[in-house]
Order: sequence, then structure tokens, then C-alpha cells
Amino acid sequence: MSPIANRFVTPTLCMLLALLLCWQQQALGNDLLALLPQLPYVLLLISALMALLSNRSRELALSLCVLFSYWLIRTHLQAPLDSQPASQIFTLLAFAVPIIGISLIFLPEQGLTHPQGTATFTGIPVLLLALSQLLIINPELFAQTSMALVNEPLWFTRLSASSALTTVITLGIASLMIVRRQQSIESSVLGCIAMLFVTLGWIQLNNISAALFTGMGLLLTINITSGLLHIGFYDELTQIGNRRALIEAAKTAGNQYTLAMVDADHFKKINDRFGHDLGDQALKVIASCMLKTGCGGKAYRYGGEEFCLLFKGKTRDQVADCLEELRKAIANYDMVIRDKKQRPKEQGIGEKKRGASKRHSNLRLTVSVGVADSTSGGSFEHLVKLADRALYKAKAGGRNRLEFAQAI
Repeated sequence: MSPIANRFVTPTLCMLLALLLCWQQQALGNDLLALLPQLPYVLLLISALMALLSNRSRELALSLCVLFSYWLIRTHLQAPLDSQPASQIFTLLAFAVPIIGISLIFLPEQGLTHPQGTATFTGIPVLLLALSQLLIINPELFAQTSMALVNEPLWFTRLSASSALTTVITLGIASLMIVRRQQSIESSVLGCIAMLFVTLGWIQLNNISAALFTGMGLLLTINITSGLLHIGFYDELTQIGNRRALIEAAKTAGNQYTLAMVDADHFKKINDRFGHDLGDQALKVIASCMLKTGCGGKAYRYGGEEFCLLFKGKTRDQVADCLEELRKAIANYDMVIRDKKQRPKEQGIGEKKRGASKRHSNLRLTVSVGVADSTSGGSFEHLVKLADRALYKAKAGGRNRLEFAQAI
């Protein structure tokens, strides 16, 4: 499943589980049913703690906002909505939380110690709490407006048309940003706003807030955990698996597999001549080509300019053609070096120039490949050494070529 699909699937599954919990809550029994209203507090505090420990200001702000929203619902929305301050709190949550969600999507992630990051995770939740307390202290504030909105619900929900429209716009923006950026914060905002819509739309149902906010806490916890795992097992520059991920994958490779070590040729010269930005671009190109390798090869960045392909259940003879195609694809890739100062501002002009300059690149990117398979015997570490020796042989033989390891 693609990363984009995962960003939509996770909030969808959490919402379905929350709805199932709400529908089947009587099956929990009296003891568990009594604990259900406390479950969102536990999950949201866990997600907030995880965001705190992982230095994520936006996820921390979202967790705290959802936590405060649940506390407001449990404290002030157990009364009829045509009373005060229930109508004001209901209206505040219906409008403010979706707007907060969108603001968190577009705010940059600066970490907790940066002034902007500190302002994000403290200012936004405190603002929501302060506005709610202002309405509680002065129940006549916005009373007429909120009562008018509460008394004009949309169809069979308790939400007004304007608040429902705000939610729909928020969900649309979050969905668009998931497709464009594929970050966890967009997925979290999408799921939380969707579940808040259901909660407020059918607020009269027994324990619906407990069930849906449990889903929100679960979603936030999953997404933050997923982000931490991504940091631990994926290379930040190329977004493919790192050495740790390779070692874990090798444990499940079985008795038959092939390892190919791939190294960029003359990479130091590329950095020295064109700068590290173009060097990073070259590494991304290699990773992108490796992701398209056939024969079931899984790409990893081993370190520096060295990459690795792991072929489970394959011998070196079975993957030789695929590796040769990879070598040719990288050698034939045209890296056009552009002068940023002379780069056209208009996209159309830039595309024409890029097309016109395709055959005039002054950077030829190639790789050398060393291949070994498990028929050589020994441990995974031994196989890596064999593949590395074959790689050095390919370098010594003129680069831009494949070499196969000899068993020792």
C-alpha cells in the first residue's frame, strides 16, 4: 500500500473502530462501560507525551487541543444545547477546532525549543482553553448567535450549515495536503476533524464523545509512533530504508537471497565540483532508480554514497539482468545542472529550457555494483563483505559495471 493510501486508511480505520465501540458499548459490561469515558484522557495524554518526547510541536498542540475539547464536552455539553454556556461551547468547538487543525497543517515544524514551536504547542491550546473559559464566565457572550446556530441544525445532525461547511472545507484541505506532502500531521488532522464532526453532529447519543475521542487518541498515538519508526528505519535524504532497516529485513530473508552493494562513482568529485546540493540530488536519483528495480529488489541506503539491494528468494543469476538494467538506467539518467540565478520564473519557460538542454548535461552519473548471494554460505555480515569486495573489484575494473563475488 502506498504512503498516500496509508495516510487515509489509518484515520478511516480508527473512526470505524470508534463507531463500532459506540454501537457495541453495551457489550462491554458495566465495569468497562464505566471506564469508557476515561479512556480518551489516557490515550490523549499518551499521544501528548510521545509528541513531547519526540520534539513534535504540532502533534503536541493537536493532542492538547483534542484533550481540552473532550474535557469541555464532558464538562459542559452534557446539558441541553439550548442552555448556556452549552450552546456557546458547542459553537466554539464546531468552528475553532477545524480552524486550529488547518493552522497546524500550514505551520512549520520547528521543534519544542524553538520560539515558534513553543508558541505553537502552548499558544494554540491555551487560546482554545481561554476562549472557552471566557464563555463560561460570561454565559451571555455570543449567546444569541450560538443559540441561532444551534436551533438551525443541518438535516439530521446537530451542526449548523456554516459549521458543517467549515468542517468540509477543513477535510478537503487536509486531504489535498496529504496527497501533496504525505506527512502524519495532515492524517491526524483529517481523522480528528472527521471524528469531531460525528461527535458534535450526534452529540445526543450516549457516550459518543467517549467512543470517538478514543478513536482520536488512538489515531494520534499511531501516527506519532509511525513517525518515530520512520525516523529510525528510513533515510532522511532519500526516503528509502536505512542500514538498520536492512539488517532487520535480512533476519527474515530465509536461506536464499542475494545482496547487491551499489556505490556512486567519483562521488567526491561531484561534491567538490558541483557542491553538496547536487551531490544530494545525485543520491536521490540513485535511490529513485533503485526503487524501480525489478526482480523484487528492496532498496536501502547503507551509508554515504553506498546503497544496497536485497533480493529475497533469488540467486545472483536470477537478478543479474535486473541489476544490469539498473546500472544502465542510472548511467543514462540526464542530470541537468542549472544556474539558479538564471532559472526562469515562469514554469512553462523553465520546462522548455529543461527539455532543450536534456542532451547537454555536464554530469555523468554512474554506479558500480558488487553482487553476492547466500549460496556462498556464512552470515549476513559475511555476505556484505563478499559483496563489498566485488564492488571494489568493479571500481578497480573501470567503474560503471557489475562484478559477482567469489566464495571464500
